[in-house]
Parts: sequence; structure tokens; C-alpha cells
Amino acid sequence: MAAIDPDWPFDDPPNVAVFTIHQIIRGKHIVDYVAHDDDDGAWQFLNRAVDFKMADAMLVGLSEMIKFNNSLRELWDLPYGWCAWREAKGQPWQRARKEPEAE
Repeated sequence: MAAIDPDWPFDDPPNVAVFTIHQIIRGKHIVDYVAHDDDDGAWQFLNRAVDFKMADAMLVGLSEMIKFNNSLRELWDLPYGWCAWREAKGQPWQRARKEPEAE
């Protein structure tokens, strides 16, 4: 059993699966929107400029996203049902409760 990094800030384990898109993983876009879902606690790391399509979706480990973009570490305490966004790379993250999705 691997030791857990004592500096790991998230309540979720490093290997928890999170949603992202291949455009981010391939470096074409940055993560500028993060959602922490209220219903299941899932994490989404997205880009607001990309019209989300299931064909673009990827599941990756949370620790891989943090290695890929260390600023995501700042969102370790983002509550369930909240989202965070930033205007550009290097800009501060802003946070708010997510609006309920329409049925």
C-alpha cells in the first residue's frame, strides 16, 4: 500500500477519478472552471470556451490534474455544490455556489 502524501490537501484520495476534456490534457486550453458536484462529490476540471461534448470527456486521477496544474491545489476546500473560475492563467480563482441545473 502506497503512503499518502502528508501534504495532500484534498479530502478525496489522490487517485479519485475526475472529469476533464482532452483539450486540457493536450495543452490546447487551460482549466478555467472547476465544479465540485453536490449530488455525488465528483470534480470537473473544464474550460468555459470549449462547448462540452461527451466525445471530449476524459477520466483522470485527481493527482494527475494537480501535477498538470498546481494552481488547482488552491481549490482543495471547494465545498460540494460550488464552482470556481478564473479569467486567465495565473489569475485568482473566484468561487460561488452553483446554480441548480434545470430539469
